[in-house]
Amino acid sequence: MTLKKRLLALCMAVVMVFSLCSISAFAAAPTDDEQPVVIGRYDAPLSECLEPGMAMQVGIANVRVNSYATYDKNDGVQVHVELYVPWYSSPKPEFTGMTGNVKLTMNGQSTSKYFSEVATGDETISTDVDTGRKASSGTSGTVFVSGTAVALNALANGGQFSISYDITIP
Repeated sequence: MTLKKRLLALCMAVVMVFSLCSISAFAAAPTDDEQPVVIGRYDAPLSECLEPGMAMQVGIANVRVNSYATYDKNDGVQVHVELYVPWYSSPKPEFTGMTGNVKLTMNGQSTSKYFSEVATGDETISTDVDTGRKASSGTSGTVFVSGTAVALNALANGGQFSISYDITIP
């Protein structure tokens, strides 16, 4: 019986040594991938004017707009756009679609990219827009995001949104 225990202990020790060697070799693998850097963001409740030309804004249900811009040297500026409802809010809309435009202005030049996203009644809807714009470090600009979302279980079955925020290239 002791021979079986010793043999089992020896096998377990060998397995542990091999598993430790493979873990350390994996952790030491070099990576040349540069991660995108967040260069600007916006997160606030979705709102719209009661009447055209009025300054007073009203909240539209409990939907929030989250957008952020990232930058890396290979891809340039990319913009993420997301409509969502916080976990603690109810009722939850069921998004079925979102279309819009991302406009990036830097150095007096503007680039516009259109986006469209389809969902199947999800509580969030999001998309990533690649503007393709690159710039030197320290360059400032503005991201404008506007669009329309369609949702079931929401006031007026959705609505329009328009936001803007500043960015600076790292």
